[in-house]
Amino acid sequence: MTSTSPTPAVSNSGRLLLLRMLAFAGLALSAFLVYQKASGSVTYLHGCGAAGGCANVLGSRWSQWFGVPVAVISLLLYAAVLVFTFFPRGAALTTLGVSLLVAPLWFGGLQIFDLHQFCPWCLGAHLIGLACGVLIFLLPAGPSARIGWLSGAAGLAVLIAGQIFGPVPDTHLETIVEVRKEVHEDGSLPVHERGAGRLVTFLKGKSIRIDGLPHLGNPQAPHVMVDYFDYACDSCRDTSEDLSAAMERYSGQLCIVLLPCPINRACNPNIPANQTNVKDHAHACELARLALACWRTDPASFPAVHDALFRRPVLDPAAALALVRPLLGKPLSDAALKDPWIDEVLAADFADYKTLTQGGNARPNFVMPKLLLGGDTVIHGVMRTREVLFKTLEKEFGLSHP
Repeated sequence: MTSTSPTPAVSNSGRLLLLRMLAFAGLALSAFLVYQKASGSVTYLHGCGAAGGCANVLGSRWSQWFGVPVAVISLLLYAAVLVFTFFPRGAALTTLGVSLLVAPLWFGGLQIFDLHQFCPWCLGAHLIGLACGVLIFLLPAGPSARIGWLSGAAGLAVLIAGQIFGPVPDTHLETIVEVRKEVHEDGSLPVHERGAGRLVTFLKGKSIRIDGLPHLGNPQAPHVMVDYFDYACDSCRDTSEDLSAAMERYSGQLCIVLLPCPINRACNPNIPANQTNVKDHAHACELARLALACWRTDPASFPAVHDALFRRPVLDPAAALALVRPLLGKPLSDAALKDPWIDEVLAADFADYKTLTQGGNARPNFVMPKLLLGGDTVIHGVMRTREVLFKTLEKEFGLSHP
């Protein structure tokens, strides 16, 4: 009896079938990630955690190419693989093979060396891509394969260059931070805990006495957030507008504690001099002091003052003072502007900024604003859209709206 071995044609048919199956799996997974990113649900993917890699990888600057989510590009690549396995063209399949072999190395390297965080779902898509690339190059190469190599390399160069030098999308980062409860040697309470009223704890050790600090909404609302912000920060202004919209949308369900934290080395000692990417915000220190003085003078008028101080262009101190005086129901005295309580609050805000900047991440994160949502989650930076903020609040707090 003479044994026979599988013919190359049969072997190639098996590889094509496996390639189609993997491409379909990659297509489905990419479509799933596109949906999750668009809906703002990436934080809550199984296996990612409340502040895990999925939200931060899929929300990073590397998640888009000139505004197009890379998951969309991945989806198109897998769709093209499916098409060209039924209508084989050597150059086209070779182009796709180069892309699927090298792109996962690029994005995997970014997660390792730049983001220091991982998205299991993204890594799954990358592994599928690598497998597809290997299978493509196990198929017979046509006479135009060289063209495919060159076009694939050129396409990857355009993708990488666009991500490095192209527009940087607005992103936010979520981290988990835990702090120790502040204890004073003389037995006095930290300034954020003084006074009467409701006491709320964040990050397992940071306590806030709502009634004694600037806030929006009812201190007895079911859910409380803390917003560390800077009046001269555009992202902080955008987030403030989104938070105001959230207060209206979830009427009576939210209270937001407002803690000014100027990004200016003239008053904030916790911005290292070597952090050249962190620019001092002009007038930020003076606007923060003015806001706190207005709160102490007339808490009922503070929401109007808070909105006014975010006016653009950024107000200088004299213009800001002239703007807010008529908004107050009580006269703003010189003594109020020099209240030692203001210095204490700002010092505490700066100390918190240092903790939030250093904690819970492989590298310091100086992005503003910083939001505490309860538990141990910190959100750094402005969210991509207002709807993403709404989705996050609904998931975190179980909020509902009419």
